[in-house]
Amino acid sequence: MKSFELSNKISGDGNRHFKMILHTIYPDDCINVGTEAGEEYNKNGITFIREYCEKALPTINGAWLRTEFVDEDRTEILGHGQTGIHEDGYPIFENASTIGQFTNGYIEDIETDDGTITVVIGEGEIDAQCYNNFVMKLDEDISNGIYPSGSVEIMRLPQNDGIVYLYGYKEKGRIPVEFKYSGYALLGVAPADDNAKLVELNEEETPMNENEVKQLIQSAVAETLSAQENIDNVKAECEQAIADAKAECEEKVNKAIAEKNEIEASVSQLQEALESVNKEMSEWHQKYDELWEQYKVIEKALAEAQAKERLDSLDKAIETFSEDEIAYAQEEINKFKENPIESEINSVVNKIYEGIGINAKKASDEAKVNETNSEYEEAKIEDIFGAIEFVATKKDEDDNIF
Repeated sequence: MKSFELSNKISGDGNRHFKMILHTIYPDDCINVGTEAGEEYNKNGITFIREYCEKALPTINGAWLRTEFVDEDRTEILGHGQTGIHEDGYPIFENASTIGQFTNGYIEDIETDDGTITVVIGEGEIDAQCYNNFVMKLDEDISNGIYPSGSVEIMRLPQNDGIVYLYGYKEKGRIPVEFKYSGYALLGVAPADDNAKLVELNEEETPMNENEVKQLIQSAVAETLSAQENIDNVKAECEQAIADAKAECEEKVNKAIAEKNEIEASVSQLQEALESVNKEMSEWHQKYDELWEQYKVIEKALAEAQAKERLDSLDKAIETFSEDEIAYAQEEINKFKENPIESEINSVVNKIYEGIGINAKKASDEAKVNETNSEYEEAKIEDIFGAIEFVATKKDEDDNIF
């Protein structure tokens, strides 16, 4: 089976059934009588043995399923929710939320990639009404092959002062023989979480003998001396590092101050140069404006002079013509006067010659007619007053006193 299974069916009270592996049970032969410890144990150093787990199985019924939410939507989880506070020997889990409850537990052999192992399985119901978002996220993660990991919580029996261990409490390989299952905390959704931690509640060690006390004291003293030596070494290293860092910082500060002064001097020089350039540019702008005004005046005067010169050239070109002849090109003359720079004098003169040519021919034709008429009239007069030939007589000669 998977480490965590969640039923798709919702019961009449809105809960969802779940089944999960609480922890592994190790074989009896892993106990080393010589060392009085288990040679196989979980990451927290505990060796669960079947005989003692079977005795505790009934306590799974009623144990709580808890988790510590870290967001408002109550979908992301953290740990057990411990506050570090104890009351009457019991730790306080005020940062945790109870999301379900176990109804039964049993031992079962399951197949894994490493072979067959024996585990304690707990079943129960999770509150799908109050924690709907979280249940939906569990469904999504499980469908993607992501199973929540966690840790089981065990505590002392009411009649005992603490959890009872075979051969007493040991850091690694301790074997709990009298305990109860108090709950299980979901620690995250990643499988095989390395940070999963089994919490032993109300653990109080059994009294140690004199040799154990001496060994513990000697070990503590040795660890203290070693720690003090490490502290002294670390302190010396820190002091040296601080001195080196201080010297380096002072060097950097001095260098930065020198660079700052150099930059400020450069900025001052650049500012002066900029102001000089701006002043010179302002003077050039003013000079440019003055020259531009002069240019516009000169340009206007030049245009007027050119126009007058053109008009004078036109007057000179047509001064030999009579007013009647000039009248032939009056329209061209008016256009010329409106735009003398771009107009052509030849167009005016040609127009005059054109007018003169037409009328000259007419005058020539009239002159010829007049000449013909004149010759005719003269011929008539000559006929009237032409010479008369006659022969003088004797009488006539006598009558001529001259």
